[in-house]
Amino acid sequence: MSQFKQILSLVLAAALSTSCSSRSKSIGLGSTLGAGMGAAIGGIIDPGRNGKYRTRNVIIGASAGAIAGGFTGSSLFDQKEQEKEIELLKAKRSAPAPTPPELEKPKVEARWVESKVSGNRWIEGHYEYVISEPTRWAAE
Repeated sequence: MSQFKQILSLVLAAALSTSCSSRSKSIGLGSTLGAGMGAAIGGIIDPGRNGKYRTRNVIIGASAGAIAGGFTGSSLFDQKEQEKEIELLKAKRSAPAPTPPELEKPKVEARWVESKVSGNRWIEGHYEYVISEPTRWAAE
């Protein structure tokens, strides 16, 4: 029975010290808890005459429990991730759509260019428009 207490204390220590923040940690915790519980159940199940099959039962129970616990840990992790995603989508839908601030008009200068002769070309007088200050977000 002292072996059972050691296994149980090991499983409880692992459960209390491990946080489930990633898939591998969730699978590890599930496998550890499953192995501990499987080993405990294997130790209780028919040990045979003079405890002949106890070790075998503990090993088989721990192995089966670790596999089952790993699958359970992975499944629970997936479920929690789905719940987080659903909550995030609900929050996005319920939040009002952000509206950007207004844009200020750019400052444009009009410059008159006199008529001139350039080589064998005549360039008639005209305005050139130059952006002196680009558009900006309006200060609130």
